[in-house]
Amino acid sequence: MPEAHMVRQPRYFDRFRCIGAECEDTCCNGWGILVDAETWEKYQSPLDFRIAGKALSSLVEINPASSSSIDYAKMRLEGTACPALNEGLCSIQRALGERYIPDLCSTYPRVLNRTGPTVEKSLHLSCPEAARLVLSDPEAMALSERMEESLPHRAGSLTVVAGTADDGLNRVRTLMIEVIGERSLPLWQRIVSLEFAIDKIAGADAIRAVGIMEGHLSGLRQGLFQGIFASRQAAPAFQLETVLELIVARLRADYTSPRFLDCYGEFMRGLAWTNESTMEELAARYRQASENHFQPFVRRHEHLLENYLVNYIFRTLFPYRRKQSDQTFAIDSGKESIKNAFLLLAAHYAIIRTVLIGMASFHKDDLGIEHAVKLVQSYSKAFLHSSSFETAAVDFLKTNAECSTKGIAALVMD
Repeated sequence: MPEAHMVRQPRYFDRFRCIGAECEDTCCNGWGILVDAETWEKYQSPLDFRIAGKALSSLVEINPASSSSIDYAKMRLEGTACPALNEGLCSIQRALGERYIPDLCSTYPRVLNRTGPTVEKSLHLSCPEAARLVLSDPEAMALSERMEESLPHRAGSLTVVAGTADDGLNRVRTLMIEVIGERSLPLWQRIVSLEFAIDKIAGADAIRAVGIMEGHLSGLRQGLFQGIFASRQAAPAFQLETVLELIVARLRADYTSPRFLDCYGEFMRGLAWTNESTMEELAARYRQASENHFQPFVRRHEHLLENYLVNYIFRTLFPYRRKQSDQTFAIDSGKESIKNAFLLLAAHYAIIRTVLIGMASFHKDDLGIEHAVKLVQSYSKAFLHSSSFETAAVDFLKTNAECSTKGIAALVMD
């Protein structure tokens, strides 16, 4: 009899359905496609199936950078696309069924994290349909729990996170989600308050961390941090310069899909950014765009960026998940790991927010949720799945003297 296990998931998860050929940014194009060892073995067997005259075995190759059975091989891309992609659909799945596609393709954009007896289900927002579900529905991130008896049918579908994720650590994460959802405060203040909490719980055991977070949330609701928040000042030039450094570093490192470049182009044109522009001029236009177009848009859709952050916290087991050298994950409550996790969250939010402000200046009153969906989805595909950006962003924020002086508050505040 199957072992029963607890499932925790947001409301949107069961509503997700792949829209196939109608997808505006297929997951079969724009990045490397890893093939697990079991699927590679299937492709080596004689099959009465060919794609464009080629045997299935010729479409894959051993991955020289492999560190486990998860990334044992990879598809031989044609340009930037999977060779099995045909008219927006997978030829392999259409002809042979789902069991012949890699674990990665079978699962994506679903994320199934198993910590102890609990499985947490969420979605990568690099999928356009997933991004729509999360950003369009104010209640998309309402979490629920239930017991299930069957695990996903493919072993590779589960990401088993090593280490102890006990009820205490899960309680800390729940309280952090409550902090982000505390709408009596602007979103930037909720993020900055998380930094205060992270500094206190880093290295603490679960029981002490829960107590710290409960006291922190209570203090936040009582307005105990208002004096600190009031002392902070927005720094548009600093935001622009920092975000531009992070974006350009990523664009130079690897292929970036045209969809994100479209958003980036609107950001640049919205701020009338040219080689002759001074940072003083750009900062003034940026501030005006924020006040006149971005902030009214966010007030109308206050759930939008909040949902992005909650999904990020939930999906990544923030702030306790650490990626290991063999592509697996482990629970880590150490000081450096937790602080790095916060820096990365802040970097992702700052880039999305800053680019959206430029896009708001470009679209003005026509800025809609569909523009935010396009940005978040294309950004997630280009940055959150990058093998190098995570380390580069954290290192930049930790070592850049200006970032250290002004702090994260200046990077994310309105």
